[in-house]
Amino acid sequence: MVRAYLTHFQQFSKNVKLFLIGNAINGMGMSIHGLLFSLYLKELGYGETVIGNLISTASLGISIMAIPASLIIERFHVKHLVISGMALCSVFYFIQIFHTDESSLFIFGLVAAMFQALFSISVSPFYLRNSTPEVRVHLFSMNSSLNMGAHLLGFAIGGYLPAIMRWFHHDFTRLESMRAAIIASLVIVTLSNLVFMKIQRVPIPKMKKRVFEGLREKEWVILGKLISPKLCLALGSGLTVPFINLYLRERFDFSTKMIGVSYALLQAFIFVGIFMTPSLVKKTTNLKFIMGTALLAIPFIVGMGMTANVTLVLSCFVMRGTLMNMSSPITSMFEMERVREKECVFASAIIVFFYHLVYAGGTRMGGYLIENYSFGPTFYMSGAAYALAIILYRKFFHAEEKKQITLPVESLSKVA
Repeated sequence: MVRAYLTHFQQFSKNVKLFLIGNAINGMGMSIHGLLFSLYLKELGYGETVIGNLISTASLGISIMAIPASLIIERFHVKHLVISGMALCSVFYFIQIFHTDESSLFIFGLVAAMFQALFSISVSPFYLRNSTPEVRVHLFSMNSSLNMGAHLLGFAIGGYLPAIMRWFHHDFTRLESMRAAIIASLVIVTLSNLVFMKIQRVPIPKMKKRVFEGLREKEWVILGKLISPKLCLALGSGLTVPFINLYLRERFDFSTKMIGVSYALLQAFIFVGIFMTPSLVKKTTNLKFIMGTALLAIPFIVGMGMTANVTLVLSCFVMRGTLMNMSSPITSMFEMERVREKECVFASAIIVFFYHLVYAGGTRMGGYLIENYSFGPTFYMSGAAYALAIILYRKFFHAEEKKQITLPVESLSKVA
């Protein structure tokens, strides 16, 4: 497997290699920010309902900006959009951290996430257009593996970062040390732009159509089929994932360091899982792999809400996260290969729009349920949402994939 990755990495273009590295650095900074921000809000004295509302601004901002970004992304160099998007994202997150009132935290977080969308929308189409079907599985898997490795490092550092800040400044309060740690994470995000700046511009074809022309020609039927199960996954994840660090802290009295170590352990397992994904996918189909990992994740997400044993909870936490993230690169490739190449940017934006919109709603709902009914119901509802996603994937794509398996090898290469 290592040899296969190294062989395919050598076949990637220089632009792809730079994007992989920059994306990993960006992921490390954002993982630290994500780990500490909800704990920081708790230090400010906010309850889970408000925390859920504020955390949801990230998904809400990406959702709002997704479709406008897709309509302009083909008219500008990806390099310029990525650099300007992440730079402005960092600036507004930096401004946000110096405000403590709910309205300011919401507004600056929302604007920051909207600029982050310029980056998020470009990733899958950029890789798809700069790769061949032969290396695509390894490229998407390598991107996810590098991100998981970067997140592992980010979580491991992030858990100790507030203590490190207090070590340098002994007079820092717990709140001030968390604020300083979040600022450090934004500095790391900004550093990723130094890598993105080295990407060489590729000539952009002149667009004769106006921005909103051709919307009727989009593949709305297939997009609807791709979006429907993703909405269920978004709801299931939004209900629980943003609150797991609070769950570990409130129910098991985990310190920030222990939460960071727990998340780092998760990333280590995800890294190994995604690393093995190309080999595992060869033994089945993309659709069966996506459905299988979601099915196996259900007992673990439900188990987190049923046991008070910290060892079992951590085991379920790690296994759920590993299984759901293993299928992430395959799901992205599965979606992009089911639309026309010229539609891939718009398709990616539509999927991102609805996914993050529902994720934001799920996060708000999760915060309300946790504050009023404890953590248990959110885990059970997540399991039900995952199960519905599996049903929809099978309903919409099982017959189609069955037909493709019967095609000769030459036809499959043309379809890809």
